[in-house]
Formats: sequence, structure tokens, C-alpha cells
Amino acid sequence: MAKAKRDRLLVALIAKLPMELAPWPRADRMAWLQMIAMALDVVYGPCGGIRVVVDGAYGDEAGHSASAPRPVFAGHHVIAQAAPRTPQRFYVDRDGFAMGDGKPVAMEDLPAGAILWDERVGIECGDAAAILWRDVGTSRRGLPPGITLRPLFDES
Repeated sequence: MAKAKRDRLLVALIAKLPMELAPWPRADRMAWLQMIAMALDVVYGPCGGIRVVVDGAYGDEAGHSASAPRPVFAGHHVIAQAAPRTPQRFYVDRDGFAMGDGKPVAMEDLPAGAILWDERVGIECGDAAAILWRDVGTSRRGLPPGITLRPLFDES
């Protein structure tokens, strides 16, 4: 096994963690998490990095999901829980396969203006010609016009 990298930037950020058991304000925790995420990108490279979402983008502090099902009312009675519609997510998995919500896709399945999130790391990250498509394998050609390939850490 390779020896772990000991970068001074990462060591300094770990040293900034509070030592006492006193409450650590949420805003301070989020700022620290953003700093460590950026430092990891600096030390290990940005492709395949992580992103810290601030201020309840995935839920509030009480743990309620921002995408929780919403009730559907008929008069005064709840008749169903309507799940919010989420757009299909397109990505290139770590093995290089083009996927749409967990299923293999063809290049033609990508709607105009879609973002294809690249989960690959290393030299293949960002290489559109090395993507494996459901119908043709690698196409050795670029993406269709209007389709954007972005590294996963850039997801917003």
C-alpha cells in the first residue's frame, strides 16, 4: 500500500477543528467543510472531487429533506403524497459508462442542453471520446452540440 500523503494544508485544516465539546456553530462547520473540500482538490486534483452544499440545499438543520413528498389535498383531506419531479441526471460512471439515473444511455438519449457529469478520475476525466455508450461502445467523437461534460466536483 502506498504511503499516505501528508500535506501541510490538510494538516493545518485538521488542526483548526475545535478541541472542546462546546457547540460548533453550523455556519462555522460549513465553512470548514468547504475549506477542506477545496484543500482536497488542491492536494489530490480537482477531478472527482467533492462539493459542500450550504444552507439547506438538501434539507434544513432539523433533518427534513428539501425534496420530501408534498401532500395532495382534495377538500380538507390528504389523498396522496406527491413526489417532486426531478430531472433525469446524466453522468459518466467511474468505469466510463454513460448513464441516466443509473441506466446505460445512448448519445441520442441526452436532451439538448444536458449536463453530463464526469465521475471518472485521472487521465480519462473530461475525455468525451473515451465514454462508453449503450449502443456503440466508445464513439471516438465529441459530444452532440449543446451537451456539456463537467467533472462531478463542479455539480451545482
